[in-house]
Amino acid sequence: MVHMLAGGLLAVIYAVMAFYSSLDTGMPLSVFVQAYTLAAMVVAVVYILQTLGNLTISFRMVFIWAVIFRMIAIVGSPILEDDFHRYLLDGCVFVATGSPYGIAPSTLFAGSDLSPECQATLNWVNNPDLPTIYGPVLQYVFAFAHLVSPADINFLQVILASVDLVLIWMLTKVAPLRYVMLYAWCPLIIKETVFTAHPDGIGVTLLFAAFLLRSRGQSMLAILVATLACCAKVFALVALPYFLFRKGLKHWALAFLAAFLLYIPFVLQGHTDMLVLGLFAREWNFNPLVFEALQAFFTDRSSRLICLSLFVALWTCYFYWFHQQNHDSSSAMPRMDWIYGMFLVLNPVINAWYLVWLLPFAVLRPTFVAWTASFAVVFSYITGLNLMSANLPAYEVHYLAYMLEVLLIAAAFLIDLVFNRSGMAGGTIRLARGQHQP
Repeated sequence: MVHMLAGGLLAVIYAVMAFYSSLDTGMPLSVFVQAYTLAAMVVAVVYILQTLGNLTISFRMVFIWAVIFRMIAIVGSPILEDDFHRYLLDGCVFVATGSPYGIAPSTLFAGSDLSPECQATLNWVNNPDLPTIYGPVLQYVFAFAHLVSPADINFLQVILASVDLVLIWMLTKVAPLRYVMLYAWCPLIIKETVFTAHPDGIGVTLLFAAFLLRSRGQSMLAILVATLACCAKVFALVALPYFLFRKGLKHWALAFLAAFLLYIPFVLQGHTDMLVLGLFAREWNFNPLVFEALQAFFTDRSSRLICLSLFVALWTCYFYWFHQQNHDSSSAMPRMDWIYGMFLVLNPVINAWYLVWLLPFAVLRPTFVAWTASFAVVFSYITGLNLMSANLPAYEVHYLAYMLEVLLIAAAFLIDLVFNRSGMAGGTIRLARGQHQP
């Protein structure tokens, strides 16, 4: 009865979000933050009741409500985001010209042969002077969506929601249902993956599938799928060495060949996503943590180099330790929640949807900090643009919202260090068919 009431309440909250998001004026920031906070509280209460043994939940209950929440979100519209116009335009340009790369939207405003639907979405694309930054796997998804339903955000939402449900199904194979519920009902996932249609879920689903395949001894297929994840978004590159380490030439050749086949059609036409990725890495800055502190003492360039060096050093130390502890077991999985946690803490850009890469791995061994971050990041939407403030730059988070976000994450991390031994202890997760982690 409790989970039915909780599911119904979440459905109402997400329906309210869908209603407001569909208004011509869009969802007010205050309504979004309140609805998001209430949804996070409901999920937290259900999880606590399950942990205390006062409530049990079935796969059917978790999955059916997950489907319902995503159906509601599909009915809604993107919330406080306009990136989806770029995805739709990429599909338009890819189908029309054979490549989405190297073409700045600003060059299409006059004299283009785009359809009326594509022209409409072109008018709303942000950063129109920059070509697209999205990898080839995502571009094929955008092109497929365009061929089925041109410049239609709802069909792209259907694709992304379907991929996300596949990820939830995979999670149920290796984690307790109360942990899976945290992800399946999570307001951040509903908002970023379905409402706003950020396609990061495609990359992380491929990466998670690769780890499952690896644990079942299908190393060649795992490497292929992991490479596809990397070609969806570069975030997956931090995991690729775990698939290739101590592997033979044929495994390395497969990874290279898969990436080559995906990129070569665009290379032959003269452009890929690499140029804009480099620009992004050199210049973008939004809602950072460590990077923000470093900028008080160093230049922007030096701060970026320090953050990159710290991440490489920490990643290398963990990689060495992991393989010292796990010589032969293919079921051993690295703590990708730690790796992506380090990556985000040190990144000059922390968009809310970047946590989509962290949370599926935080299902396997939940930490307070990971799931608190999934709530706290909502405050990153309190920017000059969304506040419509003349006194705050458009893409700068209000300092009070930023401080609240940082304090919540820091407090959660300290709580984990002191109390949550199951989440913070151990650098290895075992994936085995039919077995759940405690």
